[in-house]
Order: sequence, then C-alpha cells, then structure tokens
Amino acid sequence: MFFLKIAKDTVCIARSASPLSRRLQLLKGLLSSALGRGRLFGWKINHLSKPALILLYSEIFARECYRFTSKKNDPVILDCGANIGMATLYFKWLYPAAQITAFEPDPATFKALQNNISSNRLPGVVAHNIALGGQDTEISFHVPEAGSLMMSAVPSRVQGETLQVPCRRLSTFITGEVDLLKLDIEGMEGPVVDELADSGKLSLVREFVIEIHHNLPNSPTSLTGVLRKLEQAGFHYQIINVHAASSDINSFQDVLVHAIKIS
Repeated sequence: MFFLKIAKDTVCIARSASPLSRRLQLLKGLLSSALGRGRLFGWKINHLSKPALILLYSEIFARECYRFTSKKNDPVILDCGANIGMATLYFKWLYPAAQITAFEPDPATFKALQNNISSNRLPGVVAHNIALGGQDTEISFHVPEAGSLMMSAVPSRVQGETLQVPCRRLSTFITGEVDLLKLDIEGMEGPVVDELADSGKLSLVREFVIEIHHNLPNSPTSLTGVLRKLEQAGFHYQIINVHAASSDINSFQDVLVHAIKIS
C-alpha cells in the first residue's frame, strides 16, 4: 500500500494495489498529519514544502493524472518540469524499467530531485538542471520559494526571487522515439511545442500529457496554438479543466491535455 510518513523534510511512499485504496490512504494520511502524527502515505522522498508535497501526491498518485499504457516494459519518458521528482517516481512505479529524462531549472529543487533519484536508487533516470524553451540561451526564472509549484519563466505567473538559468531546446534531447512526454513548465509550453514541431521532433513523440496555463497574463502560451500543432502532427486529444470553470472568461485556467498519436 502507499503511505507517506513525514519527518522533517523526508517522506516514505509504499505501494497500493488500486486507485481507490490510494485515495483512502491519502485521506487517512491527511487526517493523521492534521492530528500531528506525521503520517501521510517505501520510497524515501526529500521534499521542500509539505503543502506542495500533498498536492503532488494527490494529483499524481491518487488521481493518476499521468497514467498511460505502454506495450513496452522500458518506455522512454521525458519529465519536463520535474520539480522534486514525484512524477518520475510515479512513472517508475508504473514501469520500473522506464528510461526517464527529467528537467528542472531551479537549483534548490533540482538538488531535491537528485537526492530522490539517488536515495531510491532509481535506474535509468537522468536529470538536467535547465529550463526548456524555444532556443538555447539564458533566461530569468522566477522562484517564490524552493519547491514551489508555481516557479516560472513568465514574470506574470509569480513573484519572488529571480534567477538566471540556462534554457535549452527540448529537441536536442530527443534522439529516438519518445513514449510519453509530460510537460508542465508553467507557461512555456507553447514555445517548447512550437520548437518540437519546427525541428521535426514532434513526429517522434507518441503520447503527451501537457498542462497548459491558459489566460496567463503576458504568457507566450496559446492553447489554440498548442492544439493546432498537435492536430497537424496527427494527435488526437482530450482536454480536462483541472479546476472548476469561472464565470470570468478572461480568468486564468489550468488545462490538462492528453494527446495520443493515432497510427
């Protein structure tokens, strides 16, 4: 079963047989944590923010927003916007032999990611401390606090410390077929998908899960632009509104796009 034991900045995750039992375990963990017993849900996990950890667990392990089916035992996965590595751990739970490349631009969060990879002895995982964008350059990256789920290269996304970080084109890391590309990079999804299309590497991706930050002020992301590129490349997709719809048509919205290339 899954359990999360919180002790300072380290937790342990054990495995569960079904989504229902994971959800029940999450509720038990939240209750026990509220009572001060320090149990939420083994993998050892170094984390930087308890609220962020709970949200990541809820989305990735309980709701399984990144679940996908592969005919391979060792699918190739790109975890773009890896944060502390919860999605990487989830993919390793699904497919222990998966070959994963993870990307995280914030140095402090990247250190936690590295610790989670090494302390759990995850084979076949490589991590890069870089941002992803439309060109190879250096960019400003805005961090409210280490481990935040809102760190972004888009100034309007969040306020906080501004760092200069290396930015690279994702296409340079794609040398063969990619079974799943998970993309959650806080407003830079548009430039990355555009660059993959322009470089011809979009054709090598079989499946996407993309979190699109719709109506983000001064953001380079365009929902219609991303969907158009996917359609042109032969993808079929479903769109999920992560949060309840707002009556304000211009309000910010998290949109999850699950796209699969139909042969």
